[in-house]
Amino acid sequence: MSILVVGATGLVGGQVAQKLRRQGESVRALVRGGDAHPKVQPLRAAGMEIVDGDLTVPETLALACRGIATVVTTATSMPTGANDGLRRVDLDGTLALIEAAERAGVKRFVYTSYSGNIQIASPLETAKRTCENRLLRSSMQNVILRPTYFAEVWLSPALGFDFVSGSVRIYGSGEAKGSYISAFDVADFAVAAATRKEDENAILEMGGPEPLSQLDAVKVFEQALEKKFRLEHVPAEALQQQYSSPDPLQKTFAALMLGYTQGDETKGAQETARKYGIRLSSVADYASRVRGESAGTAA
Repeated sequence: MSILVVGATGLVGGQVAQKLRRQGESVRALVRGGDAHPKVQPLRAAGMEIVDGDLTVPETLALACRGIATVVTTATSMPTGANDGLRRVDLDGTLALIEAAERAGVKRFVYTSYSGNIQIASPLETAKRTCENRLLRSSMQNVILRPTYFAEVWLSPALGFDFVSGSVRIYGSGEAKGSYISAFDVADFAVAAATRKEDENAILEMGGPEPLSQLDAVKVFEQALEKKFRLEHVPAEALQQQYSSPDPLQKTFAALMLGYTQGDETKGAQETARKYGIRLSSVADYASRVRGESAGTAA
């Protein structure tokens, strides 16, 4: 029977789908617009079945789940949150997917949430924890993935960690430690959870191999790229002001950033990774990858 991947055109979901295919699994990808989607070609080329479906259109989900043994979803409206996406995709859409999977007789459901240590209320937290609780009440085996902050996102120009220009935005003091995890490792966890033979329900708190502060991460990148970075601090008070915004996306970003200022050390990350046969990537590994990509671009 096939594995349905929801979110297969995204960073993590795309990796999950491709890794499953390389392991010889039969993969069906739920893609909004089907073959018309601009990112569908690599999925089709890998031999996946493409099904046109949309989390915000619940009637498309029943067909997608038919004949499926396992569902893996990494789908989220973040970071754009367009068209009330946090409610329509992350909350209502994912609940609809869980319902459709249960009705179709799916045996296992792998859900990508986020760290249980981040407990600042936001529309994203409401969506993730509500879906977790619904999944725990379902008849399916369930594995809930709770990764902490992605290195490739939080240590990237998109969030002010601009290793290209050498200018870095530090949220709060930058001294609290967090266990940055690679998005590629999260994909490995999802694949392992989807293909394990054991009948188990699990909530996996996932982090990288070592806790680092934002300032530690700056030093790692400075050493890897052999240049000094300029630091700009965003005070927690400014984030608190953003957190009071009535806009769901602004409030969610502020909540995540406030959590970031407090740090998020994942206890037992190495033991969890060993159990699932995963070698965790470090921030230094990521910085080396960035250096290699920069060298390739320069060439």
